Amino acid sequence: MKEALIHGTCVDINQKAVLICGSPGFGKSSLALQLIDRGATLVSDDQTILTLEERRVVVSAPLAFKGLMEVRGVGICSFPCQGKAFLELCVDLCEEDQLERLPKLAFAKHQGIKVPLLKLKRRDPLGAIKVELKLCSLGLKTL
Repeated sequence: MKEALIHGTCVDINQKAVLICGSPGFGKSSLALQLIDRGATLVSDDQTILTLEERRVVVSAPLAFKGLMEVRGVGICSFPCQGKAFLELCVDLCEEDQLERLPKLAFAKHQGIKVPLLKLKRRDPLGAIKVELKLCSLGLKTL
């Protein structure tokens, strides 16, 4: 399967990649910045490359964007980054009315592989904590 380029931001939390997707202005980079503040490492901002390796989805940044993140109101900032990581969780930022109070386990499909999916309200002030809780609920140790 060929590589795919998607509009999304990705961080690595303890060797587990979290891909954050959503409409422009919904807070993808802001959530990534919160997670980085809690110990995550940037993989990619705004554009993420997905490839398949050993039946797992691998994420990385386009070379031109590696280690860079746009921080609204500040500009383009340089961050330490992870070259590539295995995708373990997808986060979809959406409107509050699209959320279920007690959601069933959901999945996103990338490169033909199902990946657990967490839907979050856009600009959720507790988004970073909820991402870490979701990883824990999947049995994946976090920070």
